[in-house]
Amino acid sequence: METTRFQKLDLWAERLVSFPGCDQKTLNIRKTMWIATVFGQVHVILHTAAFLIFAPQSLHLLINYGYKLLIIIGFTLFVAPKLIRGFNLYFVSYLTVLLLLTFYTILKLGGIATSCGLIFACLAFVLSSVPLQNKKITAFLFLIFTIIVVLSGLLVPWLTVPKEITPRINAIVFVMNTLSMSLLIFYLTISFFSQQSHVEKLEADKLKELNEAKNKLFTNITHEFRTPLTVIQGMTELIEKNPEEWLGEGTQKIRNNSHILLSLVNQMLDLSKIETGVMPVHRVQSDICAYIGYIAGLFRSVADSRRIRLVAETSGEKFMMDFDADKLLHILSNLISNALKFTPEGGLVSVVAFPDEAKKMFTLRVEDNGIGINSDHLPHIFDRFYKVENNSGNPDGTGLGLALSKELTGLLGGTISAESLPGKGTTIFVSLPVTRDAALEELSGITPFKTPSEIKKNSTHEKHPVQATDNTLPVLLIVEDSRDVADYLTVILKNEYRIEWAENGKSGFERALNLIPDIVLSDVMMPEMDGIELLGKLKNDIRTSHIPVVILTAKADVASRLSGLESGADAYLAKPFDEKELHIVLKNLIGIRKKLHERYASPDKFPPLPENGYKIEDAFMEKVRHVLEANLDDDEFGITQLCRELAVSRTQLYRKFKSVSNQSIADYFKLLRLFKSKSLLSTTKMNVTEVAFASGFKNLSYFSREFTHQFGKSPKEFRN
Repeated sequence: METTRFQKLDLWAERLVSFPGCDQKTLNIRKTMWIATVFGQVHVILHTAAFLIFAPQSLHLLINYGYKLLIIIGFTLFVAPKLIRGFNLYFVSYLTVLLLLTFYTILKLGGIATSCGLIFACLAFVLSSVPLQNKKITAFLFLIFTIIVVLSGLLVPWLTVPKEITPRINAIVFVMNTLSMSLLIFYLTISFFSQQSHVEKLEADKLKELNEAKNKLFTNITHEFRTPLTVIQGMTELIEKNPEEWLGEGTQKIRNNSHILLSLVNQMLDLSKIETGVMPVHRVQSDICAYIGYIAGLFRSVADSRRIRLVAETSGEKFMMDFDADKLLHILSNLISNALKFTPEGGLVSVVAFPDEAKKMFTLRVEDNGIGINSDHLPHIFDRFYKVENNSGNPDGTGLGLALSKELTGLLGGTISAESLPGKGTTIFVSLPVTRDAALEELSGITPFKTPSEIKKNSTHEKHPVQATDNTLPVLLIVEDSRDVADYLTVILKNEYRIEWAENGKSGFERALNLIPDIVLSDVMMPEMDGIELLGKLKNDIRTSHIPVVILTAKADVASRLSGLESGADAYLAKPFDEKELHIVLKNLIGIRKKLHERYASPDKFPPLPENGYKIEDAFMEKVRHVLEANLDDDEFGITQLCRELAVSRTQLYRKFKSVSNQSIADYFKLLRLFKSKSLLSTTKMNVTEVAFASGFKNLSYFSREFTHQFGKSPKEFRN
């Protein structure tokens, strides 16, 4: 209970001295100084009470000291918690006044020996400055303390001891002062060690978070690097094999993906330069409104291609100020690129620029009506390495773009902030100080800046690989957000498979349900639904659980491989992959399908499972057989009724059943009826006609012909 009360008091003290934006270190300092001040007030009250008890006749000696001290401390109790600026200066002045006032009282009491231990109060005031963690302040106060001690000793011959200060009174109050000040020093010491321990813990936690963030960055960087490397490596091999066909388009794709890699490297290098303080700032004085309009215009074609309306609103008049053209280009390009990326077709992205001469600030506002950002993510979007997961329809990026924008804005002396409502949109504010100290210059020949995602979006696709049209080939569904990678996979696999493509996990799952493909080849890091989530949905849906899934991803570490395989992946290949290995893996998985066909070709009971690989398929086939067997004697029962019983579409049922058993529902239903008739002929005395009708055959000649074809004997011969 006592611990709870102490914690409540501690939290109350923190709330009292805290202010918006106060970090933990500053909060600890302010709290310790304020508690020391409270202790001082308690000390003065106890000191006064001691004189009232032991020497009421000498109380007037402390009035000049004690009550002035009480007023100063009381004033500090209420003023100090409200101070934000000048906190250290205030406490230096406060402690200096306390030292001088105490020195005056020591002289009035006849010197150090008869001062009732007030010299210890002076020492406590000096030590009270330690939590400020400022060596100059503590050294300054210690110098005053030294002067007080020396002067108190030198002036003794000219001092007189009041008759009220008897040796008994001096000893009693001396002990009280000594104990009280020792307690304060003990508190300050414990508080200092506690703060140091807390700071070390915070630093350890921060280091842990930084390591986790860096690991996350390296994972994202790996993905961003491996994807273009896959295209570069693949196109190089295609050019080597068939230069006449692939030299033109192949070199273009290699060039585009090389630019993506270069842009990623440049972003990382820029952050490194800012961190080490070697990023130069080259300011020019020019018309910033015209320049912002120019930058927005660079994204016009990108916006049009996505059917997004992009508008730029400025004052329409020249506004001359100093700015770094290259850094402003990077900042605004990143913001517009993000806005376009997270805005759906038919949306609006606005770039608004307006000066505030009163505050001498120029504000940029980039807003969209896209998906928005959740409140949990919003405070962190400018953090280095931070990347919002599953928050958009586009996963491009490494978490560096907004962090770089923030660093560059800070380098220019500005600020950046964000507001967002999920489902409504996001607004980014950039404020830059207005100065006019740089040389006038007309900007020209600006090189447009493009983010890696914009380079991807603008990659040319004049020629797409021709796919095979042979309907006997197995269907391969490629789920890959990079069109370049999808094109390359189509080229190397088109002669062996009928290729279908989906650009993200969500559309991939929908395509899988509609197509029921023979095999799925999926990336992991994709928009809307990643590959692992897609894998789980495919393997847990009775309509698609039998489909082999190959995970093809840039996450090549062992943990990622194990995660994919544990989620049910049939194979896991890392980018950039070996073409021959991919062919072998796909071929082997297609071969495994034959085992399924053998398992479910006969209406007999399924053999025991050596493992849990076919549980869902067994359940599906058992359900189909149960429904069919219950309706064997109903010659009107068909596919339509079966689909209704199983709650699946006709197409899905046909493709699923065909994929699992390599036969049609009608053939399987006929086989069940034939086996039923065989059983009836063997176990009952029903005649052939009765058996035919009981098995669902209304045409006796058709029954006899099919029975003979299946078992090698006519029904009569089998009965005999």
